[in-house]
Amino acid sequence: MDTRRAAFDACVGLGYHCETTYQLRRITGVESAHFFDWLDLDLDAVTEAVDTGFRDVLRTGAVEPFSDGQCALDRGSDIRFFHDFTPGDGERLTQSDIDHQLPRAQAKFAALAERWRRLTASPAHVLHVHLDAFDEASADDLRRLRAVLAAGHPGHTFTLLWLRRTAPADAAALPPGILTGTVAAAPGRWQGDDRAWDAAFAGLRVPRPRPAPTEAGDA
Repeated sequence: MDTRRAAFDACVGLGYHCETTYQLRRITGVESAHFFDWLDLDLDAVTEAVDTGFRDVLRTGAVEPFSDGQCALDRGSDIRFFHDFTPGDGERLTQSDIDHQLPRAQAKFAALAERWRRLTASPAHVLHVHLDAFDEASADDLRRLRAVLAAGHPGHTFTLLWLRRTAPADAAALPPGILTGTVAAAPGRWQGDDRAWDAAFAGLRVPRPRPAPTEAGDA
């Protein structure tokens, strides 16, 4: 099957950070949340989370303030949470803030993990998108993620889209089912470069926003 011409039923972001979530929602118009939305994590952390069925994410006693209290670091999964814990003083997270809010975060991500399991058990053809924001990953890393997804979710129909700032030198080593593309960084704009993302998705048959209904009397 020509995966670039295939029709995808859903797009699921796999990090690296918020740029991926913002752009996928802009491109598809789909606001439904997925497990890795708005998180900060590299490809190794994504692969490990999927491989372990998310069981090591947000374990009690493993989450602590990080980066001078700007986020919470989950030591069990190496995921940084910038949006799921709120500083009690409005400035910097404390361990007390995290401990108090952890049960709510655990419930949220347990629900998102269950949503992931339902999607991967469904007949949907899913485009999983990872932004390699710092050009850190290799073709071997993508092959490992593909193998973990296939082994953990037999019957799941999926394609991986590996986006980098520059083209990978080892793209020829990728097996079928893994696409590559580039999206330039947008200095000073965490959302990324809209035109670069549009170009990366050109020709991909992903869900698209529906046009607003035309009201009677509109020219």
